[in-house]
Amino acid sequence: MIRLVLSESAAITGNMDRSHLSRILESPLYVRADKEVYAYFASKGYEMLDPIEDYDGIHGIFYHKTADGISIKLAYHEGLVPAEVWLKVQDKKGHNQKFHNNGKVLNSWLVGMMKCGNCGYAMHINHSQTPYGSYRHFYDYGRYTVGGCPHNYATKLKPDQVEDIVFKEMCKRVEQLVIAKHENTQSDPDSEAVRMEIIKVEEEINKLMGRLADADDVLFNYIQDRVSKLHEQKSALERKLQTKARKRRAVDTAPLEEPLKIWDSLTVQEKHNIAVMMIDVVYVSDENGVEVVFSI
Repeated sequence: MIRLVLSESAAITGNMDRSHLSRILESPLYVRADKEVYAYFASKGYEMLDPIEDYDGIHGIFYHKTADGISIKLAYHEGLVPAEVWLKVQDKKGHNQKFHNNGKVLNSWLVGMMKCGNCGYAMHINHSQTPYGSYRHFYDYGRYTVGGCPHNYATKLKPDQVEDIVFKEMCKRVEQLVIAKHENTQSDPDSEAVRMEIIKVEEEINKLMGRLADADDVLFNYIQDRVSKLHEQKSALERKLQTKARKRRAVDTAPLEEPLKIWDSLTVQEKHNIAVMMIDVVYVSDENGVEVVFSI
């Protein structure tokens, strides 16, 4: 069992709240990254800066967010959490219900999924009643924690606008998945060509290995060197094939397509349940607008 021990200073300042704990559990700094961890990040479409062979189950990972996307780099330090445990935590977090309303009526179907695009803390939607009527507005939890959010924001984007943007992005995402699913049923000449190359490399390796028993020292060294290069070539081809397979992976969109067609007739709770199936997090800020990170 792995326990997370909070320092006395963290307990005193109150800085170690649920948001901080969530980030620690998600952080790849602590994982002893093996080839399964490589596959986990590669499947998300991140740029992998190191080859899969370097993932030895010992070192942690650096997670870089750039203008072009997210890149993954093996770290120099040793990780603390076994890869199997870390991956189980990610799976658990990915499938947990985003928000437990304890029987209360949700004031937005995005509750539990929104975070500040500047500080990363949870965003809430409050419902206020005034003599002129009722309205909803954002509440940035990060502004009221130690250090606070550096941006005084959420004055431009309103909850209705964010919900509309997210819904449109959900429809686009499902459409993309439907297209990918259709393409996946068709033959892929590029993948077949890569498989043929792998077979040819394997055949050459087998022929060379069969000659080792009768080889003299010079031929033996040549064969070893050639086989080593062929193995490198085979590994590169297999990585290429895996990348193609990930891009063509189909997602079952049937449970999502029909609800999106009748979206306006759904209850807030029903909309929330659909959104949880699709969305990992929604970042909101006046500076960067609305960024939807999908889990499918």
